[in-house]
Amino acid sequence: MIQLHRMAAAAALLLAAATHPASAAEDDWSHDFDFDLGTWKTHSTRLMHPLAHSAASSASDWADLDGVTVVKPIWGGKANLAELKSDGPGGHVELLSLRWYNAKTRQWSLDFATSKGGVLGTPGVGEFKNGRADFYDQEDFNGRAIFVRFSIWPVDKDTSRSEQAFSDDGGKTWEVNWKTTYTRVPDQPSPT
Repeated sequence: MIQLHRMAAAAALLLAAATHPASAAEDDWSHDFDFDLGTWKTHSTRLMHPLAHSAASSASDWADLDGVTVVKPIWGGKANLAELKSDGPGGHVELLSLRWYNAKTRQWSLDFATSKGGVLGTPGVGEFKNGRADFYDQEDFNGRAIFVRFSIWPVDKDTSRSEQAFSDDGGKTWEVNWKTTYTRVPDQPSPT
C-alpha cells in the first residue's frame, strides 16, 4: 500500500512537471492532434516480454507488426478516435484509442481498448510540448502497479512516430516496449 501511494505521488509530480501554465492569453490547444487525422500505414516493433529485466534485449525479443491506422475527428477536432489493425509475428492487434481535450486544464486524455478486452483502460493525461505529446498513467501489469508513458509526435506532414514505455521504479527509469512509425496513405489528404 505504501508503494502504491509513492507511485501515485510520483505520477502527480510527473503530470505537474508536464503541464503548460494556464492563462487566458494562451492559444487554444484543442487541435494539437490535427496532424494525426487521416489514414496511415503503420510499422510497429513490440517488445514481447516487457519488464522481464533480462540482462540484454536481443533482436529476438522484439516482434514486428504491420497494419493500418485510421484517425477520425470528433467534436470538431476537440476529440478523435484512432483505430489500428495490425498483424505480424507479434500477433494480431486491434486497438482503439479515444483522445479528448479538456479546455479547463488545456490537456489531452488518451485511452486505449483492444478488441480482445473490449474495455477502455486507464486514461493517460498529457499535452503537446515542442511538437511532442507525453501521456502518463498508472496501471496494473502482471500484478504490479507501474507507470505507463505513451508519446506521439509528427516527423513531417506525412510521417509520425509513437512509443510506449513502462516504469516499475516510480518513473526513475523507463523501458520502451512498443515503437510505431506511421506513414500517411498517399491518396488521403493531409489535414491542414
